[in-house]
Amino acid sequence: MKKLKKRFIVPAVVFILGMCALIGAIYVVGEDQKQQNRTKAKLNAMTYAEHIYGELMEGIGVTDTLKQVVISGDGNINKFYDIAANMMDDSIQSIQIAPNGVVNEIYPGDVNESGKIDLINDSDRGEISRYARDNDTVTMQGPLKLKQGGYGIAVRNPVYLEDENGKKSFWGFTIVILKVPEIFSDSVEALSNFGYKYSLQKCASPWDDTYEWVYGSKEELNDPVIYDFDVYEDKWRLEILPKSGFYNNNHLIYMFIGGVIIVLLLTGLTAVLIFINENRKNFKRLAVTDTLTGIYNRHGFDEQVE
Repeated sequence: MKKLKKRFIVPAVVFILGMCALIGAIYVVGEDQKQQNRTKAKLNAMTYAEHIYGELMEGIGVTDTLKQVVISGDGNINKFYDIAANMMDDSIQSIQIAPNGVVNEIYPGDVNESGKIDLINDSDRGEISRYARDNDTVTMQGPLKLKQGGYGIAVRNPVYLEDENGKKSFWGFTIVILKVPEIFSDSVEALSNFGYKYSLQKCASPWDDTYEWVYGSKEELNDPVIYDFDVYEDKWRLEILPKSGFYNNNHLIYMFIGGVIIVLLLTGLTAVLIFINENRKNFKRLAVTDTLTGIYNRHGFDEQVE
């Protein structure tokens, strides 16, 4: 009975200890792998957030150019349509100017005349437009559903003129409507090609800390890498997550299968060694005892005498 217990208990203990060691090793490797992938994702998030920032700044640069034209013309802008036509690209829906906060020129002119509104007193745009005017800062509103189809982000850049006494007065806004997702096309395409799910978000206004979805995955990402950045006073957030998760499941599965094979081999080897050891003892006992009576034979007697 004792031999039977030894024959089964010892291999079972080897198997259990081996599986515990294997699971521990897989956990350590998995956590190390997760940390490496998160570090890589953080670098990618930072890199592509900077790309998105640059793409947004290019759009804001259009309003800055118009702003300088207005200032240099002392509030007058000649050949607006020619200037706007030269600044248009595939990521811009329209370019506008709004003296005294009222949109009166839009390029292309056939976009939609209903876009000519009083921004300062508009129910949807008034609060953020007044904030831009009062704080002399660029604001970005959206994404807004465009009447022409698709979505856009409205960039409004307040313009102030200075008289000979150095007193500043509000002139109005230079505005550009950026297409979404065209404005981010290069960055989001690269993220997708690198195997990431992503969600680009921004706060609805400079005084609001609640992030709203702009583009990317609408469902909530599970434990993503987050990178926050500011565009003037607007707060933006980029969340990215590898499509296959932070763990390389195939690698861990192969490691588990290989480890199980090794544990089974060690368990089998232990059982074989116990079996061989028991047989060796049995053969030794048979060699020195009489098979019928079980007492020592001549060879066993000689050993005892020695």
